[in-house]
Amino acid sequence: MKTRWLLATGLLIISFAGAWSLYHRNAFNVPSASRSLAQITPEGALLYIETKDFSRLLGDWNSSPEKANWLESENNDVFSNSRMFLRLKRSYENFAVAAGVPPDTRFVADAAGRESIFALYDIGKIEFLYITHLPSAGFVNSVLWRSRNKFQPRSAAGTQFFTRKDSDSGQVVAFAIAGDYLLLATREDLMAHALELLGGRPGSSLHQEAWFAKAMSEAPATSGDPRMVLDLARIAVAPQFRTYWIQQNITEMKGYTAAVCDLYREGRVYREERVLLRKIREAANEDGQGRPESSSGVATLLPFVPLGAGFYQIKKSTPQEALDLVEQKILSPRLAGGGPQNRAPQIVLTSGEIGRESDLDTKVDAAPPAKENSFSRLRRQFEQEGAEATLVVQGTHDNDDGVLLTIPSAVVIAAAHDWDAQAVQSALQADLSAGISVASLGVDWQRVDQSGGYFELNGVRPLQLAVRGKFLYISMERETLAAMLQATNGEAQPKDLTYVASFSHARERQNFYDLMDDIDHSAQATSVYEGKQPHFFSENLASLSSTLERLESEKITVRAKGGKVFQMVMYQWSK
Repeated sequence: MKTRWLLATGLLIISFAGAWSLYHRNAFNVPSASRSLAQITPEGALLYIETKDFSRLLGDWNSSPEKANWLESENNDVFSNSRMFLRLKRSYENFAVAAGVPPDTRFVADAAGRESIFALYDIGKIEFLYITHLPSAGFVNSVLWRSRNKFQPRSAAGTQFFTRKDSDSGQVVAFAIAGDYLLLATREDLMAHALELLGGRPGSSLHQEAWFAKAMSEAPATSGDPRMVLDLARIAVAPQFRTYWIQQNITEMKGYTAAVCDLYREGRVYREERVLLRKIREAANEDGQGRPESSSGVATLLPFVPLGAGFYQIKKSTPQEALDLVEQKILSPRLAGGGPQNRAPQIVLTSGEIGRESDLDTKVDAAPPAKENSFSRLRRQFEQEGAEATLVVQGTHDNDDGVLLTIPSAVVIAAAHDWDAQAVQSALQADLSAGISVASLGVDWQRVDQSGGYFELNGVRPLQLAVRGKFLYISMERETLAAMLQATNGEAQPKDLTYVASFSHARERQNFYDLMDDIDHSAQATSVYEGKQPHFFSENLASLSSTLERLESEKITVRAKGGKVFQMVMYQWSK
């Protein structure tokens, strides 16, 4: 079991993971200091994390089953061989050489106080400053303090600090005890500047920076634990961010200047509040994707979510986006395209054969034919009625044969005008008949007088359709459609909603394991790494899911108002 981490990585991961991945019964009630730690943090940080009691967060994380499970998981094994981990490991080793002691879990525990901040100044070099409220008596027995005679003494604002540099890597480690504060930095100037600010001398602090002040003015009045503040204008253009940001929505992130994230632990519910500030040119009456905020149908779709749904997603959509969703989920189910790739394909060693006989029929001197849109009539209906928001509901269950799993989908499209049921039926009938029928056999609609009435194709293709004013229902399964038609969630919702999604981990977990196992083994995923690396789906991803076995569900809601985007993520824990 791996217990050694980079100090920088440990401070980041423990702060986050300790806050969101375990349950704690009592909320924190730590008195606010008379002076914000941001006021003694030098300017220039691009990421700032503050906690009310870092020592408690660290203790909660170390004692959590999530940590123990993850360290023993296949997901951790794969991560430990990743490029990111190897780069972090190199920084860890450089820090250990410069400090003379390894920055392992004991090191972090010795340096963990109550009110604490972690400020990151350079992602690639992992240059940071760490300040924690820790009585000096709590650190004098630490390994680092006892090895201070190996460091060079320095002084700033009348306070002594110790610094040491590894000549080979250039890594710097500096630390100081100033009253009841412990300071740890990887740059001498950061240490000196922080001590001067702590001593009351004039200087530029992070608290005074325009982006930071603006972000904090928009943050909730009561901070979470932890609170993270990000300078997205700088982070989004960093090469490390472009390489390692798992969501890969780099273009979208460049549309924001800053963000504040707070996490609140409230019994069995963890609530994460985020505020993202847009750039000025994108802020005027738009939802961040160029669409007016005033025309949102997201809130009107929430009442149609059936109880017990495994997954649902509601978002603002253009007519074309709504058609693409219906085509992908209902009419022509398929995996979403991977998009352009910026990485070279992996090489799989074979016995020497190159290509197959069937490749001789592949033309290499002609571009592939452009895909024809086979749902042109349906698109005209979506454009004519003004489709503006979509709801998709999915969930897994056994097939009728009891052997395989099925994932039926149902979609509801909210429009600006009432749908013409007969026109939509005719459009679907015409668009589908060319691909699945001869002489339009099996694409006639029949009325079903259940759940208020809906229409169903009379062929072998499962497809149901219902219209309720401005809402169009299209489904692959009768039961799912009936549940949506009978849903009665009348809870009032804010009008500025732009996105809502939820996933029931408790409901889908076992089926997820079964599906991942089928994907790996039915495809006979026996690559050259067989026996050396876990299967991606059934072991790597499945072990991450089992690590979070106490997590029942997650839900995210997004609101847009003026130049701000508000995101709230709710995590429901079983215990």
